[in-house]
Amino acid sequence: MSDVRVLNILGRNYSIRVTDGEEETLARAAKLLQERVKESQLRFSQASSQEVLVMAALNLCVPLIQQEQRLEAAEVRLGDTLTRIRQQLDATPEST
Repeated sequence: MSDVRVLNILGRNYSIRVTDGEEETLARAAKLLQERVKESQLRFSQASSQEVLVMAALNLCVPLIQQEQRLEAAEVRLGDTLTRIRQQLDATPEST
């Protein structure tokens, strides 16, 4: 089942349909966005609402990309470790 939630961002209401279990995630996302919008409004006081939203979005995207890069690096290290383990297991003589 899905419900409609209304978010107010920069004085404008947005109706968003959410399914069960998504409400908390949406609420957290909206709160984070509001925080970033407020920060951007303070930093760029002469900016339009659209420019403030763009700056807030960019400020949210940077940590996401950095996290993706860390995850990719961890996956590479994990793959390398798995390869070394397999090589060591293959090199170990079997006892019968």
